[in-house]
Amino acid sequence: MAGKKFFRCNVCNDIHYGLKPPRLCPTCNVENAYVEVTGDEASWVMKG
Repeated sequence: MAGKKFFRCNVCNDIHYGLKPPRLCPTCNVENAYVEVTGDEASWVMKG
């Protein structure tokens, strides 16, 4: 999937994989809370 990246919500740690982060986090409803992260960090967060 060319161009897709991992993004993590700074508030609730929700992980999003896509071309750009959502404006509103679907888990905690905070606006503009996503930052780009590496695949390794996304995997670590998902393992909890």
